Amino acid sequence: MTWMYRSLAVGLAFALGCAAGPDPKQMSHFEDLSRTYIEGFYAYNPSFATSWGFHQFDDSLENWSPEAIRSEEARIRGALKDLETVDPKKLDPATRIDFELFHRGVEGNLFSLVEMRPWEIDPGQYNYGFMLEPMIARSFAPTESRLRSLTSRLRQVGRQLANARVNLKNPPRMFTEFAIGDFEGTISYLQNDVTRAFSSVKDPALRSDFEKAKTEAIAETRSHMKWMHDTLLPASNGSYLLGEDRYRKKLSYEEMIDVPLDTLLAVGEREMARLDARYQAAAKRIDPSKPVAEIVAMMRQDHPPADSLLDYARGLLEGIRSFCIESKFIAIPSEVRCQVRPTPEYAASRSFASFDGPGPLETKATEAFYNITLPGKTWPKDRVEQFLQGYNRWTLPSTSIHEVYPGHYTHFLYAKNSPTFVRKAFGAGSFAEGWGLYTEEAVLNHGYGNGDPKIEFGVMRWALIRACRLQVGIRLHTRGMTMEEGVRYFMDHAGLERVNAEREAGRAAFDPTYSIYTLGALEIRKLRDDVAREQGKKFDLAQFHATILSQGALPVALLRRMLLRSEGSIL
Repeated sequence: MTWMYRSLAVGLAFALGCAAGPDPKQMSHFEDLSRTYIEGFYAYNPSFATSWGFHQFDDSLENWSPEAIRSEEARIRGALKDLETVDPKKLDPATRIDFELFHRGVEGNLFSLVEMRPWEIDPGQYNYGFMLEPMIARSFAPTESRLRSLTSRLRQVGRQLANARVNLKNPPRMFTEFAIGDFEGTISYLQNDVTRAFSSVKDPALRSDFEKAKTEAIAETRSHMKWMHDTLLPASNGSYLLGEDRYRKKLSYEEMIDVPLDTLLAVGEREMARLDARYQAAAKRIDPSKPVAEIVAMMRQDHPPADSLLDYARGLLEGIRSFCIESKFIAIPSEVRCQVRPTPEYAASRSFASFDGPGPLETKATEAFYNITLPGKTWPKDRVEQFLQGYNRWTLPSTSIHEVYPGHYTHFLYAKNSPTFVRKAFGAGSFAEGWGLYTEEAVLNHGYGNGDPKIEFGVMRWALIRACRLQVGIRLHTRGMTMEEGVRYFMDHAGLERVNAEREAGRAAFDPTYSIYTLGALEIRKLRDDVAREQGKKFDLAQFHATILSQGALPVALLRRMLLRSEGSIL
């Protein structure tokens, strides 16, 4: 047993107490209750279940009828009532952690359904493109079986879109505008990627069923898009602002971050000042005679051409992977590589680069993807050039570290072996995204790039953008900041061009707590430093990283309880 796992056991016993042994009946009761709830959640969200590796509902598409929504609300409230019959003091220490994670997660599900109400204000929730993606991307079942499931889902598209037309009430205009564009991408995705993925299927009846369902789904989608454009868009006058109460609840239920917003803003400002100082210093090392704006212009010009961008990223990944292993930053527990591919069309309008991996419950499929959005084939040359400047050689290492090694893909490789069903089902985005951001600077500090100031400049630039997200997300939703002020904030503090600043500020409307990137990174960094201080010379960085990733995506508040004798503050 390594020191880290001894620390894990000791920390659990110390923090949670072990005077009385666990009650087997209570342990079994909680396990049954939590599994029943999670499987019910998957039944209500079958596409999410498929992506998570739970395949009992692969033939089903979401049914968000008013009746189904009311039924789900009643089910969640019933689960919270049932949880009152569990005494956490009678659970063993590890299960007590699961109890807290589960309880907060169920509360979060109710909060999302009843207070956030995405089914009522976001037309994009009904875009079924992401609901088809797992069927074509991963070989969890024979191709013919997956095509049958996908065809079944396509037959339910009309019902899904009819529910949207009943449910949607006064969404924010930008939500409707984005949804119309995204649905256009889904049609193209159906006609191209989906059709290509099943070209090997020979069964004529199955192919005929698929083509018929696809044709009907496309017709339903075009009709729905016309309704969105003609009817919904003129009536889209709603506000995307959460307000302080809902913002605090969202952080609490989803991230277990119960820190006053003013404190988060102050912590974020200190982090921004630290990052900016390092950013400015890197610029001076590149060329002390040039202002930062000229350094940025140099950076943007240094990019691979469109036709070799994916190959460049593949080569970059191999170098980063080797560095992580050889420098003992973290072990990579698989020889299976993450595949680099263009972002699927249904997601391309909102994505720069992303990771798409099998869910933690997946037992067969291993396909994982690093998605990079390519310029449009019909774009004029000047637009292509401007677009490619975002994939420059200075910042692409940072993006690749975040998404693949040792970021999200590496996290996936460890988390799929997390110890319990609850930890596979629930987790904190602040840990997942915080880990991705944490690794960007941590790998740099560990020696990646051999001190190249261009790579450091790129890492710091992306870190500054995330630090701006913390400020803009909170201030926009709770402090009266306008969208234009948010745009200016990104321009002034991260040096973004207006078009990119508009994209970053606009994201706050769809993703209010995109502050979790910086908050999560700060939490993980403090946890690492606190554990290292407590362990002294016994501290092993690679083992620490492996340990926290192996727990799934636990909120750092719970990791502190597991790994430290004295929890202390998360930030």
